Amino acid sequence: ELVEDGDTLLLLVHLKQDLLAPTQERVDYQPHYDTIIRSGMYEYYASEGQNPLPFAIAELIDNSLSATVKNVGPRNIEIRLYLEETGDKNMVCILDNGKGMTTRELNNWAIFRLSKFNRKRQRLEQGNNSDGDRDIPKSLNSDISFFGVGGKQAVFFIGDSARMISKPKGSRDVHEMTVSKEEFERREKNKEDIYGGIIQNRQPGEGSHVSPGNENLQKLIEEEKGQENFTHVVITSIKSQHIKFIKADFNRWSRQLAHIYHYYIHGEQGNQSHLSNSMYRTPSPYENLNISITMYKKGQLHQQLNLRDINDDLQSNFIRSAKDTFDFRVLVEGTGLVEGVLRYHPFLFDKESYPVDDGSVPEEVDDESDYNKDRPARGSKAIFECYWNGRLIPYTLVQEFDWCAVPKKLVDIPVECYNRVSGTLFANRKFEVSTNKLTFIDLEMKLKDRSNAVFERVVGGKA
Repeated sequence: ELVEDGDTLLLLVHLKQDLLAPTQERVDYQPHYDTIIRSGMYEYYASEGQNPLPFAIAELIDNSLSATVKNVGPRNIEIRLYLEETGDKNMVCILDNGKGMTTRELNNWAIFRLSKFNRKRQRLEQGNNSDGDRDIPKSLNSDISFFGVGGKQAVFFIGDSARMISKPKGSRDVHEMTVSKEEFERREKNKEDIYGGIIQNRQPGEGSHVSPGNENLQKLIEEEKGQENFTHVVITSIKSQHIKFIKADFNRWSRQLAHIYHYYIHGEQGNQSHLSNSMYRTPSPYENLNISITMYKKGQLHQQLNLRDINDDLQSNFIRSAKDTFDFRVLVEGTGLVEGVLRYHPFLFDKESYPVDDGSVPEEVDDESDYNKDRPARGSKAIFECYWNGRLIPYTLVQEFDWCAVPKKLVDIPVECYNRVSGTLFANRKFEVSTNKLTFIDLEMKLKDRSNAVFERVVGGKA
């Protein structure tokens, strides 16, 4: 009982004897499993009143976008929510009809912090993955997944167990693996290898390994029949605060997702439905992408929503209310490219047309300053929202550039006009973002480095 597992025994004549020769002692310093299951707690945090749950869900949607990029035909991504009265039956699922994962890729997904750039298939496909090399407007290349680096953080922020179910294209078998807090605790108690597990290979629709009481999972597995390729991420043991938010703020968090993926959903020009009649269609190839949400509540009719049908996300409101735009681009250090648009929202019919974000925290205005007192529209809010490879990075905003800032000296243009502008920046893959995709690491610093950043006006799509 005095000797614990892993201790080294030294046989001595007496306790105070000197060592006759140098000795070595082997130590084991594997990270505790809390490194995985608690990682999301520190990665996803609230800022300016925004609940971070939609951003964790977005991390899993990113994986699906990358998985479906080479689909011929529809790219279907579904967020499916099963909300039961008993907490252990609640499920959050992200389903896609992408290329699927082999057992090797599924194993790689489970390795904590293993970058996608180290993976075998990534190296093999680099030769024919030309999306990143093409001049894609707004950098809408779907290359926004770190493939596992952020995925585990996201699933363990949402719940305590993740079941990965995948069928790669050309395979007859479905591969399934579960990573859970409960299993980690059991292995630790039984002194088993913590970082190991089993991938089950089975036929599509085979659900004999699922407990009879888990009807929703049984039905999901039954849906596998006839599907050529797919990946289903099934998260269970959902944290209670997330269940409450999902139920109470469905419209709010679905709008946040529509904001994050606005340009993937509507195309490079954004939501233009207000300019056309009811027959307006999203341009190809963006019309092939369908990101939908289905919520099942026990004893109630299910709710279903396609993100494309949301017309009041913040980007849609900015585009709809703008009366004029100024397009530009920034070349940074040769290969870095940032496309930008500045919009003007005039004062019309005795009111401001600058959109108000109902989900943001009201800002404090310095009433003692005449300069701030007369700021009507955006107040002290930064001008530019920032997108990376076409996807919103929500916690990074760029306040302004010298050429669109309020001038230090009085000019003919009224000061309040400078406060009626909004803007969006679209950075390509040459700029770095954090693994949780909440912030840019180096965007503003590089844009404001005058020795390396070259601004150009864009007219008719040409600089």
